[in-house]
Amino acid sequence: MIAVPPENQLVNCREPHAEFLDTATGTVWQSHLPITAEEWAELTLPEPLVKLGLGRGAMDEHWFRCSPGAEAPGAVSERTVAGRRFIHCANPPAGGGDRPVQGGPVRLFVDKHHSLCFHAGRTAQILRLPNGREYVQVIEASPEGGGLLQQGRASMAPPLPDGWMLRGLLLDARTVVHLPSPTEAWFFANGASFQGPVEEFTEAQAR
Repeated sequence: MIAVPPENQLVNCREPHAEFLDTATGTVWQSHLPITAEEWAELTLPEPLVKLGLGRGAMDEHWFRCSPGAEAPGAVSERTVAGRRFIHCANPPAGGGDRPVQGGPVRLFVDKHHSLCFHAGRTAQILRLPNGREYVQVIEASPEGGGLLQQGRASMAPPLPDGWMLRGLLLDARTVVHLPSPTEAWFFANGASFQGPVEEFTEAQAR
């Protein structure tokens, strides 16, 4: 079992966290601590940084095993922007995303090393595609849609293409999921994101 450095673990992931894109390097950075919508709106980023938005995690805990490009698990890269600490969490695909199903969600293959933890008694939302692959919800839906969370917490299910299925799975034990790298991430118009593919949630997994 590899110990997770404290700086790799995001604090209170059920509360809003911010992400920005460094357009000079093509890297994505996430706030280590929660940030309110008002604080994020007032925060000015220096060029070439661009705000991506706020999101709440659908899991109870999460961490990054390392930053993209690292040769082995270890401490993530960090930077301080406007007095707040951000970690290098992901690199988006250079060509952007695609939409394999007309009217369906956007898909991105994201370079990241991301682990999720769901506590016992939680219900994980699992998306199943017609090809049998399953994806776990990582980002909650936003009442306003568009991936930018303002206030409140939403649990509404996104509209699904034909043949796609969404199920809630009650977990009777602490369950850890290590997303693959790259991670196949589906982003719906209401802000919800499901990522994987993941193995079936049938047994608690150890770190």
